[in-house]
Parts: sequence; C-alpha cells; structure tokens
Amino acid sequence: MTPAPASPTAWWRLIRFVAREDGQTYFGQPVDDQLDVGVAYANADPPIRANVLYTHPLSGAAPLSGVIRTVSTLLAPLLAHEVPAIRALGANFVQPHQTPPDAIKNRPTMPILFYKPSTTLTGPGQDIVVPPCAAEEADYEVELVVVLGRSIKDASPAEAMSAVLGYTLSNDITARTRMFAVPQWGLAKSFDTWLPIGPCLVSASNPRGIPNPDTIHLTTKLNNAVMQDGNTCDMLWKTAETLAELSKGTTLEAGSLVSMGTPPGEGFKRDPKVWLKHGDTLHLWGSAGLGSLINGVRAQASGDERPLFKAKL
Repeated sequence: MTPAPASPTAWWRLIRFVAREDGQTYFGQPVDDQLDVGVAYANADPPIRANVLYTHPLSGAAPLSGVIRTVSTLLAPLLAHEVPAIRALGANFVQPHQTPPDAIKNRPTMPILFYKPSTTLTGPGQDIVVPPCAAEEADYEVELVVVLGRSIKDASPAEAMSAVLGYTLSNDITARTRMFAVPQWGLAKSFDTWLPIGPCLVSASNPRGIPNPDTIHLTTKLNNAVMQDGNTCDMLWKTAETLAELSKGTTLEAGSLVSMGTPPGEGFKRDPKVWLKHGDTLHLWGSAGLGSLINGVRAQASGDERPLFKAKL
C-alpha cells in the first residue's frame, strides 16, 4: 500500500530560541526568508526575528501564530530529552579516488552504523569542548541530519520518507586515534558537546522545504579555510533506503536523528593532518535553507569555562 503523503507543515524552516522580549523559549520561522540565521547570530547583526509557532513541531499540526519575537539566544532545534536515539552513518560518501558508479557498486551490503549519546548534543554558537584524552586527535565532519516526525518500523522507503519531519546540520566531531584503535567508532564520537546541530530545521513536506535530501550542498570552513565541499548526491546509501534499512525489525521513534555521513576533506585524511585546537572556529553550511552552523573549539585543559565563540565572520 502506498503511504498517504505527509500533510505539509505550515512552516518551511524553524529555529528554536530564547526571546529578547520576555526570556521565554520558542520555536519560530525566521521572518527574513533569505537570512542565514547562523551568520546573523555569529555577527549579532542583523537582529533575527521569528514568527512563533503555537505548539512543538513534533506534536503534529504546528501553525504559525503571527506573533513576532526577536532572538536573544539561538538554541539547537531539538534538546537532548526530546531525542530518543541518535544514529549516524560512517563511510557513506564517494571518495576522491572513486567514481560514483564503482563506489555505489562496491558499497557495504548495509549501512555502517554507530550511535551517539544525547549528551553530545549542543547548539549554534556553543563551544565544542575537547577533553585532554582527545587533545591531539579531534576532527570535524559536516553532515545532513534526518529528523523523524513520527515513529516507524519495517517501513518501505516511501513510508520512511513520509515520516520525516525535516532536516538540519550536524558536526560529527570525532577522536581519530580512538576511532582506529579498536573496531568500533562509538567511543571516539561520544564526548559531551561533540554533536552540534542546527541552526534551522527545514521541513520535508512544505513545498519550500527540502523535498529531496539527496541533493544538498555541504561545506566546512575551519578558521575561514575551506576543508570540505561536497553534496549528498554522492552518498552511497541514499536517505530513503537508509531509513528503510534501519527500520527493519527496529522502531525508529519520533524525534530520532539519523546523521547521514560526511563528504571527503576530513582533517585526518590531509597531509599534514589537521586537528582541532583551542580557539578554532568551525563554520558548516548547508544549502536549501539549512544555513550556517558555527561553533568555537575550547580545550577543556585550558581551564577556561567561558564560551570562546564570539567570532565575527
């Protein structure tokens, strides 16, 4: 049976924020459709104004209220207690030495999957904190993230896609020495603050949103130097088939995140290798309204508990 199409959301992209006017937390659609919210927040200019939602976007129908509020603090689109699971794909992009047909033909028989705890989640403008045990090996990864709006199990690709609420960006920070020390990746990716997400949640069902997540341009800049420049069209496992495969015999709950892997250009593949260091600024960007996810890097050993991220771009 063909699934019924998802009812379009009233919003096409959302942010979550603390309002300047009353100190309350809201979801809202940016009033300026062309505004890169992440850049505006980093520069504290122009002011970010948003049309507030009446309800939480995961609650179903979430109409816009017409009430306008100004952003004081920009938050992650979802908070840790709202995310039942964070699944992430590894080695899911065509590499420079490969042709797309050969890479897809020789891809793994199923997605390479690992999990990240919800304690890794943080938002735009927050520091990525590098603990002493990972001080010489922290690396960046820009990724497209699928946000499920309702639960699925044993779903067909079409059924799976009808359950998607929207998409956001993530930075899957990874400790490479730990990653390659043993045949599992989770321990290398599980430090607190090591999954910034945001700034926007772009609708999967609104005509102005993202109807096809397999065509998204992704980039990473480290201190203004371009490190990654790719497109989700080069994913080995596309979005619909990934969700269907992950749902086999498994309930993917509403609010779950699926991070789809990163394009080439990571620091550990460079010569010389590039590791994140105290005071760095990471600027990730995604097309189709996803915008810029910008975070500072702070070494925990520095003893400085204050956010470093105040960079003008």
